[in-house]
Amino acid sequence: MNTSTLLWVVLFSGVGTFLIRLIPMIWQDRGSMNTARHGRLRRALDAIGPAAIVALLVVSFWDLVNVREDVVATVVPVVAGVLGVVAGKAWLKTIAWGTLAGVLAYGATVWALAKIL
Repeated sequence: MNTSTLLWVVLFSGVGTFLIRLIPMIWQDRGSMNTARHGRLRRALDAIGPAAIVALLVVSFWDLVNVREDVVATVVPVVAGVLGVVAGKAWLKTIAWGTLAGVLAYGATVWALAKIL
């Protein structure tokens, strides 16, 4: 990929990310002035947050999972890392500790699988 193509990809990704965050806030501000907020648009806006999080997770983990190699060695550490984040956040009530728990779970799983496999 040449430099100008990479620049355009980064630029469009940044603009897209900005709009994904800005447009729902604008719609919500306009919708908050309206007393009837239980329509299809409200349900769609409520689904944007979780949908964006799942999309970011899929994009983030896509390169970590390599189906050409041993699936166990690539999928299990990713799942362990995600579960580590969830458990750390639930147990310690902060995303910083949850992130640390996820990193430790991912690293420990990679290390353990290297010893086993």
